[in-house]
Amino acid sequence: MIVGGIRVQNKWVTISGLVVAWLLPASVFGATTPNYYAGTLEDTRWQLQASVFACKLYQPLDRVGEAVFMRRAGEEQRFYLAADNRLLATGPATIEATAPLWQPFYRSEKVHNLSVSEGDEPVQLDWRDSQALAAQLHQGQQLALTAEAWHDSSQQVSIAVASTGFAGAFRDFLTCSQQLLPANYDQINRSSIQFLSAALELDDEQKVVLDHLVRYVLADPHVTAVVIDGHSDGVGLRADNLVLSQQRAEAVYNYLIERGLSEELIQVRWHGERYPIASNRTPEGREQNRRVTLRVDRFEPEHLAVK
Repeated sequence: MIVGGIRVQNKWVTISGLVVAWLLPASVFGATTPNYYAGTLEDTRWQLQASVFACKLYQPLDRVGEAVFMRRAGEEQRFYLAADNRLLATGPATIEATAPLWQPFYRSEKVHNLSVSEGDEPVQLDWRDSQALAAQLHQGQQLALTAEAWHDSSQQVSIAVASTGFAGAFRDFLTCSQQLLPANYDQINRSSIQFLSAALELDDEQKVVLDHLVRYVLADPHVTAVVIDGHSDGVGLRADNLVLSQQRAEAVYNYLIERGLSEELIQVRWHGERYPIASNRTPEGREQNRRVTLRVDRFEPEHLAVK
């Protein structure tokens, strides 16, 4: 006979000689929910991957994948389920906060209604909704994600996300978030600087864009090149426009060098009016064509990438 224990989907965890419920009471899911996924106490502690590029707080989910709070440089925090296996059918789903171990009679509370989508991240929540989940976990409550089973529409799948070690790990996650770069690779990879007609000087707004690029490149050892391309609109002589596009490209080049980038890393090219991206017949189109673009090339071994 077991004393002091509560059965949880036929799973028991013994701590200090006592048997206690792990994660979620079976009543949360109902008697007709056979597809229940939950880890053991040892397997569900939250873990942090931290860098100036991204902060990833995640919990491994056995046979499921990972529950992830992610914040990339230059972006807001979000939550997603990284799925190793296809368990959830596309369509409506719910997330409920359920009783922590020390409150076995806590009444479950619905936190969010959402939709399951296709792909490796079938569940995705934005900053506001991810904050709501974090608040529940920080209070020691568990999360239960419930949706229709992919293999059988008459059944449901329930995935338990534990709060084990979350409070301390989330504090470290917030500290990491405060140390992120102002922009990530996707945001600086195809930067574009627009110029007024016949202008060569960089204004404060353009310098901010370039400063973000410099900070990223200096922090990322996998950057192999920064390619600068100068362009002009179609007003005036082609020869003059070629020189103008060169001067603009060199103005950007000189600023990057002043801010600390290596000359060996930078390639400079200029094209005059040869490659317009809009019509030169309108003021708006000519404004788009008067530009210097920057491309950041990088190579990172796949096993080092934060996913």
